[in-house]
Parts: sequence; C-alpha cells; structure tokens
Amino acid sequence: MDRGERRILLVSSTGGVLLDLLALRPWWSRHDVSWVAVPGSDTREVLAGERVTWAEELTPRQPFAVARAVVAARRHLRRDRIDLVVSAGTGVAVPYFLAARSAGVPAWWVETLNVLAGAGIAARVCARAGDLVLVQHSAMLADHPRALFVGELY
Repeated sequence: MDRGERRILLVSSTGGVLLDLLALRPWWSRHDVSWVAVPGSDTREVLAGERVTWAEELTPRQPFAVARAVVAARRHLRRDRIDLVVSAGTGVAVPYFLAARSAGVPAWWVETLNVLAGAGIAARVCARAGDLVLVQHSAMLADHPRALFVGELY
C-alpha cells in the first residue's frame, strides 16, 4: 500500500445510496477499497468484480440482529485493518458506524441526495457516530448541525 493510500470500506444499500458512493469514485479509486452491500440487481451488477461482503438490510425493529451485526462489523474492521468507513445510507450502515466508533476507526456519513425532508433513523445514528457528515442539500444542515454542505454529487 502506498503512503497516501487508505483501506476504505464503502457500505451501501441499493438505489440512490449506491449512486452517491459511486459519484465519489474519483476520490476513493486512489485507495484500497472494499464494499459491504445489500444484494440487489443494481448492486450485484455494478459491484461485479469488486471485493464485496454481502449483508442483509437491517431495521430498528431488529435490535438483536443489529447487535449481532455490530459484533460482526467490528471483526470485519479489525480483520481487514480498515482505515475509514464511508456510507450514504440505510440500516446496513448502522452496525459499521457503531463498530467504527467503538474501534476508533473514522467514519464519514454522506446524506443521500434523495433526502430532502428530515433524516431517517439510520442517518441520525450514523451522523452522530460518524466523524464527518456531508450533505448535498443546504436544508439538511438543520438536521446535521456539524455537517459540511458539498452540493449534489451527481
């Protein structure tokens, strides 16, 4: 690994979350990247050939599943010596942000482009657990007071 290269874990569900992370490709392509993704037709197609750990989507109504996923995420971060976790969303990201926080691994939350009217539960948890929050709509600064407004990624 080069001096400036980091081991980055991108955590994605399907749809717009995947598009937000793909829009960051000019940045993350310079690093050693692996993925955690929710299986779907778009993620399977777009991430073909990438290093992917497939994970099921989680909801707040599954507290035991979330707790088990945090333990597994912490093992994953340690095993792969991840330097940074980046995600734009949904329940699959929550255990990785909680694990990153407890392991001292930085985590960046990207508020997805399609969120205009208030952050969801996963966004609120990940934004609080994360070290950096990026928003694409200035209106979302009210939901994430310490966020940076970056504008639309795509």
